[in-house]
Amino acid sequence: MSRHLRRLRSAGIVEEWHEGFDARVRVYQLRAEPMADLADWLKETEAMWADQLNAFKAHMETQGSD
Repeated sequence: MSRHLRRLRSAGIVEEWHEGFDARVRVYQLRAEPMADLADWLKETEAMWADQLNAFKAHMETQGSD
């Protein structure tokens, strides 16, 4: 688990801080910026696939009417 969290932290996806009462406790939180970038990418990908599937559907409907 710590290896994965270390990778996420080094990639800038999560941030880490230590609670003052116990130095062994580390709190991780997702950073908003990378999540916004991911959401934008997902929105673009979803739109692209919707266009592709609509074009495929239209093509199949025209093939069926021959």
